[in-house]
Amino acid sequence: MNKVLSVISSAAAGIAGAALFLLVAFALHFGGLGETQTAVTIPGPESQSSQFTSTPAQTGSSMDPSQLYDKYAGSVVQIVSTFPGQSNIFHASQSQTGVGSGFVATSDGYILTNAHVVTDENSQSAQRATDIEVNFNDGKKARATIVGYDLTSSDVAVIKVDPQGLTLVPVTLGDSDAVKVGEPVVAIGSPFEYASTLTSGIISATKRTVESPQSGFSIQNALQTDAAINPGNSGGPLINARGEVIGLNEQIATSSGGNEGVGFAVPINTAKQAMEQILSKGSVDYAWLGVVGQTLDPATASAKGLSVDKGALITEVVSGAPADNAGLKAGDVITKIDGQDMSSMENVSGSLAQHRPGDKIKVTYNRDKESHEVEVELAKRPDRV
Repeated sequence: MNKVLSVISSAAAGIAGAALFLLVAFALHFGGLGETQTAVTIPGPESQSSQFTSTPAQTGSSMDPSQLYDKYAGSVVQIVSTFPGQSNIFHASQSQTGVGSGFVATSDGYILTNAHVVTDENSQSAQRATDIEVNFNDGKKARATIVGYDLTSSDVAVIKVDPQGLTLVPVTLGDSDAVKVGEPVVAIGSPFEYASTLTSGIISATKRTVESPQSGFSIQNALQTDAAINPGNSGGPLINARGEVIGLNEQIATSSGGNEGVGFAVPINTAKQAMEQILSKGSVDYAWLGVVGQTLDPATASAKGLSVDKGALITEVVSGAPADNAGLKAGDVITKIDGQDMSSMENVSGSLAQHRPGDKIKVTYNRDKESHEVEVELAKRPDRV
């Protein structure tokens, strides 16, 4: 969406010197793909099936930015979303539009993008776009429908176009867990409504936690990049040198409203999991424990007189949530889940992300300098907090 906030959805920055360096870096690793690709079948709505191509990230042969653009410019689309306006006694309702990006995920017309591209992030509750126009690089246009979206921990949406008369070239999805800091990447999208724009950079960091645009939940394991991403790049692909999509460009951190070299992408592994659920049932469900907390450090532990100095310190338990029902309280320190050490609140969030509503977990926690264990049945997480 072409919107500027203190943290702008779909923006990031790169610098010219870094871009020149990366062009050289890509050139030094010139080559072809050459990896084995796997077609993954996902059950779709109405008993249909769709396939996206997925391949694990590997070392070896790579392409330069020009080759990557030639390969995928036709797979990246511009998305123009129209939203109903708000009317009052003085003014009639006027529709509003926003521009974002997306990319072809399957040959039968499924397109992956950010949820905030096709919903109004400024409304109190998610407002779906009333009209979605998809513009392809070859000049063709198509109307799209929303299959489903997740505004919470992935900011992912799936939209669908009729493939008839279109040349749909699906991208290859990589493995975001295998991404390394320093590896070169490119972003393709529609910054400031300029379609089919390529920028290049590197992976600046991995495993970042960023706030989802409007839900109050966090996106875990986000990829940080200095590839220039700006308003309108939301939902476009972040592509590594092997031609694998490893993330959906999602937001920047900025104090000026412009790109400052700190951009974030939703990891493609998170996006794949969300897409699977959306294609299967139209929505994404997350397991919910119902606690608010912080990572415990030695200084805090000493100040509070705790007997442990690492873990996830619970600061609030939501009334009626699974944690509340299991007897967990503010001041407890979660040290393990299912026997695995939890040294931070991010560890807890990551562990819960591996579960589904209805799963039962064993939570080890410290209270009054004693260790306790309790079984908790996880619930479906609410859409907003």
